[in-house]
Amino acid sequence: MIKNINVVKVMVLGSLFMIFTVVQGCVKKENNQKKTNEQIVKLSLDEEKIEPHVHTDEIESHTHSHSPQSDTGKRILKPEDAKQLWVFPESKDKLGSGGLLQIYMDAESHPHVSSGFAKYELGVGGALPEHKHNKTEEIAYFLSGKGIVISYENDKRKETVVEEGYVWYTAPGEWHSFKNTGEVPLKLVFVTIPNAQHGLLTFFKKISAEPGKQAIVLSAEEFGKLASENDLILKPVKIE
Repeated sequence: MIKNINVVKVMVLGSLFMIFTVVQGCVKKENNQKKTNEQIVKLSLDEEKIEPHVHTDEIESHTHSHSPQSDTGKRILKPEDAKQLWVFPESKDKLGSGGLLQIYMDAESHPHVSSGFAKYELGVGGALPEHKHNKTEEIAYFLSGKGIVISYENDKRKETVVEEGYVWYTAPGEWHSFKNTGEVPLKLVFVTIPNAQHGLLTFFKKISAEPGKQAIVLSAEEFGKLASENDLILKPVKIE
């Protein structure tokens, strides 16, 4: 009888131990799950606080920002939006063999744009002096008329006939010019790269005038100085 009672006690104790073990395991599992959930919540909060990594050196080296907030100037321009100037006119009231320059985009109107853009109409018999740009590239597209582009290959002067549909590229450091050999104005559009504050379009704005107004009179020395300040170097004329 006593033996049976001992057996029952052992069985009861064993059952209680098993129940305790199961309950303890459930509590431990619940605590682990709770800790895991807390870690996930903490990780999510930490990620929200993390700011995106930005390479400041890359941003600083990029001169032209193209975000809508930073861009200035119109995106769509009409002919009347262009700045109208007469370059080397015959007089303040007559253009003659001079040029009509229409500046659509330059460093003043569109400071965040990579290139300047303009239209030029060279009068009959007109020509530009031979020159070069040390920092500026030019790409021109001829709209109408007929003329001659002057360039150099291996220091040898070369003349090329151009007309409607021709494209003319000039690299920095290349001597060049063009003249109108037709019976109507020679019309072209061109871009200047980069869109520099002291560049070709700035030079033209300083030496020219609006139609009907008198342009400033410059001496040869003043003209040359103004040209060099705006990346335009005149080719020395050989006197024979």
